[in-house]
Amino acid sequence: MSRTPSDDGALSRAEARRRARQVSRGEIAEDEAPEPAEEPPSRPGSGILARIFPPAPPLPDRPDPLEGFDRDGPLRPIRERIFLLRSSLLAWVGPGILAFVGFLASVFYSRGLLGLAGTLVLFGSLVAAGWYGWQRPTLYGTAASVLGYLFSAGLILYSFASQGAGPDTFGTPATVALRLTTDGLIQAGLGFLGGWYGGYLRRRQTQLSGQAQRRRR
Repeated sequence: MSRTPSDDGALSRAEARRRARQVSRGEIAEDEAPEPAEEPPSRPGSGILARIFPPAPPLPDRPDPLEGFDRDGPLRPIRERIFLLRSSLLAWVGPGILAFVGFLASVFYSRGLLGLAGTLVLFGSLVAAGWYGWQRPTLYGTAASVLGYLFSAGLILYSFASQGAGPDTFGTPATVALRLTTDGLIQAGLGFLGGWYGGYLRRRQTQLSGQAQRRRR
């Protein structure tokens, strides 16, 4: 039976430990003892998330998304995001409008089929923002979600106000501000997740398509 490299590694480590025990008992000189074998690098554990979402490489043959951006100016993180959003408006404005429609349907028809369809449209639009916003999927997903939420919240408040609802209808100004901020943060988090998933799907699909093309050659 042939020995595998793993068998050789185990034997060398066992031999090193045996020689180390001989040195400690004085049976051989220390300079005669070999250096302990180097442990092989351990493989990273594969958790459930790694199995559900196998690693996907970046999209190939894509230009630098920050080409033309001034990298030396102040407030670079903020300017960088503004630059990316301005360079690809359709990647988040279009999905943001769809998210607006889906959000309204999920609010006004929360217990019917239209509400379910609205929820699907809402999340699907955020996934689409991450798919088309390859430059930074989570940024485009979050921007689309926040845009849709701002449109929805503004329309809902205007609708109630046009029906005669006063400032006290929704509670104190602090209560209204807290509710709007909380809902906005929830929608931003949903956009972050949807954008990430859309970007992952695109990278993964590109990877699988490339592998299929290489197998056909």
